[in-house]
Formats: sequence, C-alpha cells, structure tokens
Amino acid sequence: MSTSTLSTTATLSSPSTIDAAVCGGEDGLEYRGKGFYPTFEQLMLTDGEDVSIAPISLSAQMAALTTIGASGDEIDGSDVIDTASPDVRLALNKMIRDAERLAQHYADVANGSLTANSDLTPIIDSFTGALIACTMAGYQPTWFNPGKLTGN
Repeated sequence: MSTSTLSTTATLSSPSTIDAAVCGGEDGLEYRGKGFYPTFEQLMLTDGEDVSIAPISLSAQMAALTTIGASGDEIDGSDVIDTASPDVRLALNKMIRDAERLAQHYADVANGSLTANSDLTPIIDSFTGALIACTMAGYQPTWFNPGKLTGN
C-alpha cells in the first residue's frame, strides 16, 4: 500500500472550497486574523485615538496576516489565494500587501530604526475589505462581530 500527499491547491477543487480554506480554518483569516482583530476593533471603536500597541506586537500581528493560505511551515499562501473567487482573492491579496509593508515597518521601529508614525488606515481598510469579502462568500470569521463595530 502506498500513500501520497497532494498539495493544498490540488485537494481544493472549486473557488467556494478555496474560499472556505482561505477565509476559515487554521490556514485562513479565521485563525491568522484573530490576533489582529482586537487591535482592529480597538482602532475602529476609538477612531485610532489613544490606542497604544508595542511595535513588535503589531509587526507580529501583520506577519501572521501575510501567511493566510499557507499551510504547514510555508509562509506564502498566494498560490491558494489566487484560485479563490475574485472578490475574496482581491481582498485578501490587498490586505496581505498592506500587512507585509507594515510588518517590516514595525519590526524596524521595534529595532529603533524608524519612528512609529505609520498610517494604519490602509491595513484597516484592507482588513475590513477581507472581512466583508469572506462574509459575503459565506465564511464570516467567528470572532468578527459587525454589530459591535457599527453599534447595530
């Protein structure tokens, strides 16, 4: 008896199955986004005023977002994300680009290389876009509570 393993993209057959993988589960936004969500929520509820977070923590949160779609020890999930439905693919790719930029920026800040004056608006906007795209595709992360953010 022989066994073989298939790559994640080979075992996922349709955009809806891939949407489920990149929006939910341990390789998706469900797991990889939950570390950033409390920061996101705090920024949204306070309009970014009086929010204090250590640069290294923010860098780690951003770094986790960049690994959405990657499985195991991999750090690049773009092959999987690129086969998702168009709305999910575009939203996640934009969020990952924004997160990559900020992860490096805040790592540099933590190392004393830069001042911490980066605008978080792009990641807030793209994270919101990813949450909306996943929710519209039917895969809303369990920790995402739009009512709390909107007051409805």
